[in-house]
Amino acid sequence: MKYQCNNCGAQSLMWEGKCSSCNEWGTYEELAETESSTKSSKSSASHNNSLQTKPAEKLVISEFYNSKKKKGAKAKVDSHSRISTGFSEFDRVLGGGIVEGEVILLSGEPGIGKSTILLQLSDLLSKGKKVLYVSGEESSAQFANRYDRLVGITESSKLEVTTEIDTDAIASMIENEGYDMVVIDSIQSLQSPRSRGYPGSISQVRISGQTLMRAAKDNNTAILIVGQINKEGSIAGPKVLEHLVDCVLYMEGEKFNAFRILRSMKNRFGPTNEIGVFEMTGGGMVEVTNPSEVFLQSDGNASGSVVSATLQGSRVVFIEVQALCVERDGGAGPMRRVANGIKKSRLEMLCAVLSKRGGVFLGDKDVFVNVVGGLNIADPAVDLAVVAAIKSSVKDNPVSNKKVFVGEIGLTGEIRKTVGRDLVEKEGKRLGYEVVTGVRYVGKV
Repeated sequence: MKYQCNNCGAQSLMWEGKCSSCNEWGTYEELAETESSTKSSKSSASHNNSLQTKPAEKLVISEFYNSKKKKGAKAKVDSHSRISTGFSEFDRVLGGGIVEGEVILLSGEPGIGKSTILLQLSDLLSKGKKVLYVSGEESSAQFANRYDRLVGITESSKLEVTTEIDTDAIASMIENEGYDMVVIDSIQSLQSPRSRGYPGSISQVRISGQTLMRAAKDNNTAILIVGQINKEGSIAGPKVLEHLVDCVLYMEGEKFNAFRILRSMKNRFGPTNEIGVFEMTGGGMVEVTNPSEVFLQSDGNASGSVVSATLQGSRVVFIEVQALCVERDGGAGPMRRVANGIKKSRLEMLCAVLSKRGGVFLGDKDVFVNVVGGLNIADPAVDLAVVAAIKSSVKDNPVSNKKVFVGEIGLTGEIRKTVGRDLVEKEGKRLGYEVVTGVRYVGKV
């Protein structure tokens, strides 16, 4: 007799109250040997029969090259047939549109707008393509009401919707109906009879993902999969799918902020770390074609406000970095270093460098730094802007909003050149900014 965890699929010869692999409680279920062996023999027989009736396909890469050349197309392996989504910002993040047969995983916090943007996208594509929306979390009537509220249902609406949650049945629909694109909302709602786990468990998600991936590749159907976020803030379940899918997109933004940022974390057919900016409105998502207007809102008359620029994929985005330094009353309690939009560890390092090398003592001050617009920046090019904003706040001396501070700061106080600085300088000069990158040491900022 064997026991199997219905969350992670781990097996044990004896029952355990807590799974030693995933640390979940009460997930072990009895797995009969006869059932396991029968399934194994059936699977083996089926596999052998499939080998006899359908030989494995193979491709000589030079033949692919020659076939492209004969058709007059560019003989490049990366020349894919793409489908425009109707959203230029979405297309930018994907690298020009959805590749036929591509599997895309979209994740984000609950209520961030994943279902909203995919419904709008599905409506746009259904005007010229055959699109299926798998609504595993809503009934057909609920989906229709949301559809009517966001885009409006008309006699010409061609989008198809199903509430089917059986993965094999969905794969069969993809094979028989010839869809151009399928939206799965969400992967946690699907279940496969080949797994004993509950919907949303790792074993169910893994099998469902593999089934959908195979269906996408075999039928040249693009599939967009919604993955939810767990309490730890990471992709729940679909984390095991990241190596299977072709593209991983993450939607971020504050709950009480109207702006949403779509970021590419993995992309086999396009650039990574590309961003698209949207605004959440009562009528759904609206594209923001010039993000710098969103992230630059200062009039330049307040101290502690500095303009910087960061390279997000192929796009130069100008942002506003704000800093506030407050004297600590009586020096009681630990110093506070609060960072929104940059890592706290980065802020603590910059404060230490500024105190040691820049001549601005911060040991008796609380420091607060914020990137306007809710954008999270990992680019070290904003280091110089953070330091300049802190010094401006301490000295109560405003900095011109026509100056753009770009540069990485080292522990010795030197300012280093960052990746893409030439593009930033070129774009800054085109828009009439004075790009500050030539300051050699922090003390001269």
